Amino acid sequence: MAAHGQFFMAVDRWRHSLLRMVLEHALTEGWIAKNPAVQTIFPPLLPTEHLYLTVQEVEQLARLCHPYGDIVRILAYTGLRWGELTGLNVSDIDLDRRRIHVRRSMTQVGGKLVTGATKSLASTRTVPIPEAIVVTLRRRMSGRSRTAPAVAAPKGGRLGRGNWVRSVGWKKAKAELGYAELRIHDLRHTYASLARSAGADLRLLQRAMGHASITVTAHTYADLYDGELNQVADAIDVKISAEEPLGPVVAPSGDEDNSSDEL
Repeated sequence: MAAHGQFFMAVDRWRHSLLRMVLEHALTEGWIAKNPAVQTIFPPLLPTEHLYLTVQEVEQLARLCHPYGDIVRILAYTGLRWGELTGLNVSDIDLDRRRIHVRRSMTQVGGKLVTGATKSLASTRTVPIPEAIVVTLRRRMSGRSRTAPAVAAPKGGRLGRGNWVRSVGWKKAKAELGYAELRIHDLRHTYASLARSAGADLRLLQRAMGHASITVTAHTYADLYDGELNQVADAIDVKISAEEPLGPVVAPSGDEDNSSDEL
């Protein structure tokens, strides 16, 4: 429920930004005397809790989403957004160099898929392909022209999110996996988790995911680094051991008579 609350708060912020721009234009044109949206202050967004799958869970979910479970593996092992996956043409994938060139994104508007730009300039990027899904992608693209969808629907057209969800029984599959709240976008978060646990450099992860800066990646996935905090304490211990050969100072016991509790 918290995740849903965060989503609606984010939507409200987006709506407000749009309204503020409209009113700013009206102010510039002289239609209004003041932009009332400028002074709006929103409460801070709470940290987002991500759901990460293990490799075993990704593979199990892919089997549960038969016969199109390969989509689960592609998303989880490349970190692509759904619209980016749908927008891929055969020419955008170089299997010999194991690279995916993300150049566009597709959005469903009024029941139709519309081609548009990527989410941001940084989202237009090159994504490395793990060897584990090369065969999957090769099978998907086999016999298709360079301008055809790389990952197509059964009849050869662009793969619609809603149609895929229905055809694989997504709701039932994720419930059977044990994650009823799992979203398709969580497969992108899973990619970040798997890459980080495997030791991927944060800077390279930022590039692969299409974040505008390394700060965005570090902030979004700060929880993935919690286990490494001990390294900071361990480093301090090494420093102390090297510069304090006489041993640590012993703290006073509670039995000592202190005239004051203040230090």
